[in-house]
Amino acid sequence: MFSDTNHEFQQEIPIIDLTESFKTSAARQQLAKQIDHICQTIGFFIIIGHSIDEKVQDDMMKISKEFFHLPLSIKREITGSKDYPYGYNGLNDENLSLGYEKSSSSLLTDLKESFSIGPEHEQSIQWPSKPSTMPSIWLKYYAECHRLSKHLYQLFALALNLDQHWFDNKITNHRSALRSLYYPSFSSPLPHNQYRSSAHTDYGAFTMLKQDSIGGLQVQNRFNQQWINVPYIENSFVINLGDLMSRWTNDHWVSTPHRVIGPEKKITNENCYPSRQSIAFFCQINPDEIVECIPTCTTADKPPKYPPIQSWDLILQKYLASTQKKDSNMAAC
Repeated sequence: MFSDTNHEFQQEIPIIDLTESFKTSAARQQLAKQIDHICQTIGFFIIIGHSIDEKVQDDMMKISKEFFHLPLSIKREITGSKDYPYGYNGLNDENLSLGYEKSSSSLLTDLKESFSIGPEHEQSIQWPSKPSTMPSIWLKYYAECHRLSKHLYQLFALALNLDQHWFDNKITNHRSALRSLYYPSFSSPLPHNQYRSSAHTDYGAFTMLKQDSIGGLQVQNRFNQQWINVPYIENSFVINLGDLMSRWTNDHWVSTPHRVIGPEKKITNENCYPSRQSIAFFCQINPDEIVECIPTCTTADKPPKYPPIQSWDLILQKYLASTQKKDSNMAAC
């Protein structure tokens, strides 16, 4: 199934309409061919026609912004621990570039804050005291993202010449994480060695990202090292592959470096650069799943590159590097 397309790199982020893929097998097969090419070259694409209601998305964005505008004392009511690796991360808590082996060690911490939850089937989710409607809105959004992720797993399976249900039993006890991110406004240009989110690759299978219209997300061309802007498209999601999927496919598919830069222009009539908001759903497989080369991704000329590894061990290696934590029970979210 291998094709010699890795020397190419798309200079624009592809846009895929999923509408017909929910209707017919033929449409799914046709779309799978397109997805395979994209995943070999850039590993990023934008989906429309995804079936998640806009109100569900808007409610999630609004309630998240409401949370981030609360006093720090409320936001810090829930923070990560050995037994609960989710909750609030503050402005100086993370430098994602530390988990990316090709990044500079001189970068400052990322200028963002976040709140995350894991799956309900694993443990009870802990919520801050405010906003009161946060749990119901977040859980609805989480459920919709998981539903869509199962459809995307089927498309990925077809793209890899597998049965469309090949991934089904690998996500029955998934550890997918929902993370809302807020990048605050600022009055002076950022230092040259600080980003809203420093260059990194994601850790898991793939990520579904909803972003606002402010912009700043960029994908790196692996061949000339230039950065490509990811456009904002209303009612869309940005999909990108993670390191686990790249390893699983024997590097047939790529996990591409990306970052978030600060805006170039200040808000009109205000002496500050605009804030930015995004919602990431990190699609993680069962934590005890053994990740070894997918059968269709190896040949006699292309043997498996990596030894088998438990999926959560792979996630932790990246997460611990990015946060410089030593606790091996912390989650990558």
